[in-house]
Amino acid sequence: MGASTLKVTGINHVVLHVTDLERSRAFYMEALGFDDRGFVPGMKAAFLRCGVQGLDLFEMADCDVHGGEELNHMALNVDVADVESLLTGLSEAGIETFEATPRNSVFIADPDGHRIEMLPVNASERDHEFAREAMVARSTLAPR
Repeated sequence: MGASTLKVTGINHVVLHVTDLERSRAFYMEALGFDDRGFVPGMKAAFLRCGVQGLDLFEMADCDVHGGEELNHMALNVDVADVESLLTGLSEAGIETFEATPRNSVFIADPDGHRIEMLPVNASERDHEFAREAMVARSTLAPR
């Protein structure tokens, strides 16, 4: 794998699969001080924020509570102008991409197979909002 010229500037958001949404939501908000960014009516998900980083919780009743499958992916901000520059930089570094999306992000995997979403800096906040908007297209995002 070649040296990369990409500069990661921060973590955008992390998605966790949880077995009990309300218990996890209460833990992150009450015990750790995360802010509530809203929820999607009819969907077992909560969107939290700690500073500028997002934490999205999705209830999955059958996930393994002792590690492994509850971490879906993490997202990193990358200091490039657009998704095309991101794809070029990853290719030059010999990093394979997968799960191409129309929302200005690219997925890669670390050596252990953990999924990492890469977002161009100027698209990062827009991408996170786009993902939430897509999920609420049929409903209204409301604060709890």
